[in-house]
Amino acid sequence: MAIFHSSTTVFTRSKGHHAVMAAAYRSGSRLTCTRTGLVFNFTRKREVVYTSIVAPEGSPDWVYDRSKLWNTVENVETRKNSQLGRQVEVALPHELNRDQQIQLLHGYVQEQFVSQGMVADIALHHKNNEKNVHSHITLTLRELAKDGSGFGAKNRSWNDPANVERWRAAWSKHCNEALADAGHSERIDHRSHAERGIETPPTIHVGRKTPHNAEAHADRLAYNALIQATAELQRIKANIQHIDSQIIDLTTTLTQALAERDRNQSDIKTKSQAGVPPIWTQAGQQFIPPVTAASLLMAAKRRTPLTRRLLETHANDCTTPKEPPPCSNF
Repeated sequence: MAIFHSSTTVFTRSKGHHAVMAAAYRSGSRLTCTRTGLVFNFTRKREVVYTSIVAPEGSPDWVYDRSKLWNTVENVETRKNSQLGRQVEVALPHELNRDQQIQLLHGYVQEQFVSQGMVADIALHHKNNEKNVHSHITLTLRELAKDGSGFGAKNRSWNDPANVERWRAAWSKHCNEALADAGHSERIDHRSHAERGIETPPTIHVGRKTPHNAEAHADRLAYNALIQATAELQRIKANIQHIDSQIIDLTTTLTQALAERDRNQSDIKTKSQAGVPPIWTQAGQQFIPPVTAASLLMAAKRRTPLTRRLLETHANDCTTPKEPPPCSNF
């Protein structure tokens, strides 16, 4: 099922980060740093399935060249603790096909980053036979110079911590809209379990498995499996409680319906017999209950010899004129 993941980090030179190396790694390409002369070759990365650079309208051509873009960033930042770029990493719903995932990414990046003046370097990663589809969105921290020669001043408003929560909420919204448009019922939520009132602890990010973190990677997988099993058990219990409540409602409704039916039948019998004189046959003065529409209908359904005789007797009494009694001779 689709899961929510969005993390934001800043590359800084004081932590050993390198803008050109980061761009080469995420795009699976070979880039050379003109400042240091170092060559970064990550062309053997096979999980890179799509890359693209998105820039504001009217940007110069060099912005769309990955090597020139990040070498310009490296050269304009001269301090040893300079911030080089920002990365937003998001997990894409694996329910979407590749074209839908790319369209989702571009719509999100254009609305949240490029429209504000940032340049975004998109890299979509997906290993074969895995559902871990994610994207690295690397963003510039400086506005483009108006003359198109390079970068200008840094836009400090882009560093507002409130932006992170807004970007997370926007990613959740874009994913849910894409899932709905594709006809999927799955949805994601950027809010924490505590904010949503969920007592089950959340899963943790597993990350990439390497020879150096194999044991920690296995522990994270086991922890997530336990959390997911607990959540599934709670879901099953909730479904059982829902079914039990439906059974109780159905039993109550059935009991009420049967009681209402009995009351209606009793009322019909009482009303049908009220005000109707009894019928007495000529032979033996046998009492016959009053003939009503309801009794005729029931008799017609049964069609026993007795009911046929009663129907014929009633029909003769209603249709055959009675002869006047003979006059007495005095």
